[in-house]
Amino acid sequence: MKNDYAPRHLNLKNLLDDAVKQASGDEKKTGVVFSAGIDSTIIAMLANKFSSVSAYTVGTYESEDVIFARKFKTLNLTNTKIVLITENDVKNEIENIVKILKDNNIEITRLNLSTAVPIYFASKKAGEDGIKVMLSGQGADEIFGGYARYLRMNEDERLIAMKNDINIAYKENLNRDIAMCAFNKICLKFPYMEKNFSDYAMNIPMEFKIYEVKGDEGDEYIDEFAETIDIVEGKKFIRKFILRKLAENIGVPEFIVKRKKKAMQYGSRSEKIIEKILKKSEEYSHKATKSPSYRI
Repeated sequence: MKNDYAPRHLNLKNLLDDAVKQASGDEKKTGVVFSAGIDSTIIAMLANKFSSVSAYTVGTYESEDVIFARKFKTLNLTNTKIVLITENDVKNEIENIVKILKDNNIEITRLNLSTAVPIYFASKKAGEDGIKVMLSGQGADEIFGGYARYLRMNEDERLIAMKNDINIAYKENLNRDIAMCAFNKICLKFPYMEKNFSDYAMNIPMEFKIYEVKGDEGDEYIDEFAETIDIVEGKKFIRKFILRKLAENIGVPEFIVKRKKKAMQYGSRSEKIIEKILKKSEEYSHKATKSPSYRI
């Protein structure tokens, strides 16, 4: 396994370097939508080679994203900015957020509202700081098998699902994020979705993306990635395996390399805030239909 994935790992890093450089352009200052998860941390650390990076983490004081961002901030690897939000902060901006969704023909669901919140506040703060371009880690879950639902599929089903998720990514997620940033005069870019990178990454064998741990004894990664292992129907998996190895290679801190995925609306606790607002407000509760399923 180790020798088999190494060449692909090196190509992946070089292509992602190029994608981040291309996305950063000639900007002297670049922002990153930063959840302190593996996807956005890789982007932030690579981008720091091409421009001065400010990584913006949005969440409540006790949210998991903020806790991880505080720890990352102490390492001085990037300029990490924590944007704390409360229910009142979101209430004060909810009209804008709803209007942005409506103006861009994006369905007003609980999922779209709660996911829009951290993007909106991150780009708002970045705009105030004079940032014109922000980078996002969106796309990595679709390309590298980050969603838990993939684990219940066989390999053929996973491949079909991941290709479909990539094809609908803009419609389902990215257009919403672009719209939030555009409102705050920010151009949002997605290095993982850059064509050369995504084409290459999508052809990496599934075993390097969703790695199945074959047994407690004799598997070289059982201890290294113990914190990230998911157990489904008696099988053990490490999601986004090759991306975690890439992260190790570029110096992403171990506590982030081994952090389990948590969707931004949960990591920031914006979902809880939106739920409270909807319960209290007849104006929005009838608009925000329940999304068929959250992507977790």
